[in-house]
Amino acid sequence: MFKIGQYVVKANTGVCRISAITTYQVSSDDDDETLYYNLVPESDGRSVLFVPVDSEKSNMRRIMTNEEASAFIDRIPEIATAWIASDRLREQYYKDAIKSNRPEALVSIIKNLYIRNKEREEHGKKSTAIDDRYFHIAENVLYSELAIALGKGVSEIRDFIISAL
Repeated sequence: MFKIGQYVVKANTGVCRISAITTYQVSSDDDDETLYYNLVPESDGRSVLFVPVDSEKSNMRRIMTNEEASAFIDRIPEIATAWIASDRLREQYYKDAIKSNRPEALVSIIKNLYIRNKEREEHGKKSTAIDDRYFHIAENVLYSELAIALGKGVSEIRDFIISAL
């Protein structure tokens, strides 16, 4: 169980701070109260997400420590680039990778799309809306986690990661 004030990473949302752990009665007909984490996304401090404490579908994990983040950054050059030729299969891969909430999967997406966008740019083409969407999701989730873990700014992390690609 996570604690109030702790940072967690939630798939699709990114880094969130647990602002409270509260109980709610799901329906007026039900006497059982369910325990929920109140999550405040770092990217939008005005929102609050309510996630059941005992839900296996919440897809949350603790944020990396400073040491884990440093070791992870050192491994980035070794992480394979995900390349799938089919647009439809590639989008499904992106969805699955983001849903997995694994930093390695996010780096794989970032590497793939960074290379793909550079190649498209060289041929006078723009990146696709789908590529842009998943690139930004992966960047937001990964860079915000690394920034908090390392005590640095998101733009500093982004520049460092892009230079490591």
